[in-house]
Amino acid sequence: WTHMGHTSVQDILSASSEGGETTTLRSLQNSTLRTTTAARTEAFIMNLLQFDEPSLKLYYGSNAQVDGDGYVEIPANPVATEVAWLVVFYDGQTTAGIYAPKASIIRSDDLSVSDTENLVQLSVKVTPLQNGANDYAFRWLTPKVILSTATATASRTANVVTSITVTSGGSGYSTVPA
Repeated sequence: WTHMGHTSVQDILSASSEGGETTTLRSLQNSTLRTTTAARTEAFIMNLLQFDEPSLKLYYGSNAQVDGDGYVEIPANPVATEVAWLVVFYDGQTTAGIYAPKASIIRSDDLSVSDTENLVQLSVKVTPLQNGANDYAFRWLTPKVILSTATATASRTANVVTSITVTSGGSGYSTVPA
């Protein structure tokens, strides 16, 4: 996995869905002869706050080149980056997330520097794609408690344990550990 860098605190992640319209074909004899539903495309928008090479390539396309002076050259015909994509949300001892085994990532919105009070953001659109034989484009990883392993230190004298100090009781156990 490659970290995408810093993301916006105000606009963490937004989701959109396009398509899914239903069309009804009719005849004089049957007002609902046949219905069809258009395919639906899901997408997520993230705002990257780093203007480093990896972030600029996600925004401007995987075919953006870096010249000998370290400048990122923006392609005339950008190509989206296709990778697996994982977002993990942490809430105390609980995590949840979104996982797409294959996703297309490219710019979502125009770059705008409107004032000196706010951070400039690279808005990228992540579109989950069908991967191989999967019937899904992405998965929601339902909230789970993070397990923390219990640890202890034993003291011994002459090959005999004289005391045990629990350094961490752990967390997230469904039953009391032995």
